[in-house]
Amino acid sequence: MDLEIFNKCQDSIDRDSEIRENIRNLTKAIDQHIRSIVSILSTAHSSVPSSFPTFAARTSKSFQFLKEAIQNLAALASQHPFYKYNALWSRTLQNAAFAAFFRDWLVNEGNSYNAYNCGSSKQDKSDQPVETATENEDVTARVGQLTSLERVCETLGVKPGLEDESAFHLTLEEYLQATISLISELSRLAVNSVIMAENSNYSTPIRINYFIKQLQAGFLVLNLKNDALRSRVDSIKYDVKKVEEVIYDLSLRGLIKK
Repeated sequence: MDLEIFNKCQDSIDRDSEIRENIRNLTKAIDQHIRSIVSILSTAHSSVPSSFPTFAARTSKSFQFLKEAIQNLAALASQHPFYKYNALWSRTLQNAAFAAFFRDWLVNEGNSYNAYNCGSSKQDKSDQPVETATENEDVTARVGQLTSLERVCETLGVKPGLEDESAFHLTLEEYLQATISLISELSRLAVNSVIMAENSNYSTPIRINYFIKQLQAGFLVLNLKNDALRSRVDSIKYDVKKVEEVIYDLSLRGLIKK
């Protein structure tokens, strides 16, 4: 019996293992940059919205390092069929996209908050013992839009999956998974923004409530199969409920105007 075929199989297995190990090493470097970015952005949970753009700007260098690390991964992954090893970096790209989402949302929220309060500072507030949120129409009018797939891909230095699925790209599922992660993070922010011992913020939960309900409505349009994405989409209702409970409690306490 010729056993040469088994030697060839072993060589193929060894090459595959080496490729997988190289990809894992590159994803570890990417994960490190993502943790650095998210640790800075997480300061939002204990800060007032006026400071959001400031510490979001502190992530610029980390995002540049992240982009370079992803390009290194893309250079290696592009030498092989895309979906052969996609599972090794899919979660990492989801987290990277979430970091881009969260950064853009915080910048928009902070700029909107500062612009509104700059205009409001001309009014007399001496008769207000605590901060109260403005009318819902005024607050929701300043809610930002979800960062587009093209914008996220530009930030991360990858191609959108809509153009060429054979090239290294951010898939639509990874984009949607990152969007759900943003919803979960904003539901936490809605709670934390009103429980700070000082500088409690009551308008941000209203904008978050409006924003994530728009996203929820968008996800309801999708006809998804019973897979991991469908399970996470089903979990959105719990994040929405959490924010609604915050709004309800603030309303009962008279801290927001109806």
